[in-house]
Amino acid sequence: MFNPDKFKEQKDQYLNSMADAIRSQDEEQIKAACESWQNFMAEEFKASFDEYSQTADKSILAARGVRQLTKEETDFYNKLAESAKAEGVITGITEALPKTIIDDVLANIKKDHPLLKHINFKNTAAITKWIINAKGVQKATWDELNTAITTKLEGAIEVFEMDTCKLSAYMFCTQDMLAMGPSWVDAYVRATLTEAIAVGLEYGIVDGTGKKEPIGMTRDFTNTYSTSTGFPRKNATVVTDLGIGTYSTVLSKLAFTGERKDNKKGSLSTNPANGVSRPVERVILIVNPVDYFSKVMPATTQLVNGGYVHNIFPFPTDVVQSTAVPANHAIMGIAKNYFMGIGTPTPTAGKLEYDDSVKFLEDLRTYKSKLYGNGRPLDMTSFEYLDITDVKPVIPAVVIDGVVKTQEQGG
Repeated sequence: MFNPDKFKEQKDQYLNSMADAIRSQDEEQIKAACESWQNFMAEEFKASFDEYSQTADKSILAARGVRQLTKEETDFYNKLAESAKAEGVITGITEALPKTIIDDVLANIKKDHPLLKHINFKNTAAITKWIINAKGVQKATWDELNTAITTKLEGAIEVFEMDTCKLSAYMFCTQDMLAMGPSWVDAYVRATLTEAIAVGLEYGIVDGTGKKEPIGMTRDFTNTYSTSTGFPRKNATVVTDLGIGTYSTVLSKLAFTGERKDNKKGSLSTNPANGVSRPVERVILIVNPVDYFSKVMPATTQLVNGGYVHNIFPFPTDVVQSTAVPANHAIMGIAKNYFMGIGTPTPTAGKLEYDDSVKFLEDLRTYKSKLYGNGRPLDMTSFEYLDITDVKPVIPAVVIDGVVKTQEQGG
């Protein structure tokens, strides 16, 4: 019987392995991690299908995401199953993944992955170029009627190429799985693509180098681009606490779209000619899970009315754990200022192509789907890269006989 807690624990192990593989940039390691994940998912779905066939328990369908398909989706999966019966010459499936499947995958990614639900996603579909305003709102000038316009509004309009990067996802389908029917194959495809794409997207959004992948929040895209390593990381701002003093300093940098002059102190040009100020109503703090529990949680947990309260910050903050963040570091920024476009640039770019050569003996067919897209911060000051190596924990204090004492004082 399906155990959601056990499934989540095993799923996290496979996805962490996939994240480590992507970070290593080792193609063979990435393929191995993806194969292990997909084999695990295939076994889980096959077991659920067998259980449902015996019990007709509709809760199994809900747990596995089996849904009512559109006619276009049903036709697509039927053709997928028919193509699997072909023998001899290897051919591709020419029909593209229906847009509804891509939309559903993106919706599930944002729902199930805390970081990605904060990101400004755009399904660009067939659009290969996207126009963005990198400097936000610009200031106009007041003057008398009939006076010549003296101020030109410049929004730093940039044309962003969407087809320069592709995210490929591989799936292994057994003949038995394809025989389960369109609805079950759809659930497996969406579940597999959702997690594989999510792991790749998180890495690209957080720490992507810009070389055939998105430009991450950690990267300095005003610096020199290397054809071998992409853009370098920003110089991290060292913080030793997460109190109001530190927060106000970092927030003041996020609130100004000026020219960055990154050095060890993380200085910022405040010359009005170089940028404009902007309101910041909420920020996101992204941190590696290990560093969250060893550094951030102790620094933001306080004893209130006899109980511990977590994630106490001096400013509205959404804390997100992501394995894509380098160890001993964190990212604070304006989530909506990361633009991520994803879709298919041509009518056939989302097609599933297959090959029997890799897994012939195991009676498996390998399917590959490509989604094209790109992403980057709208400007250099939307995200601050932090070094949290020496962040200090909060020392609980109590009042005894009118005297404030801390644990360090033996209170």
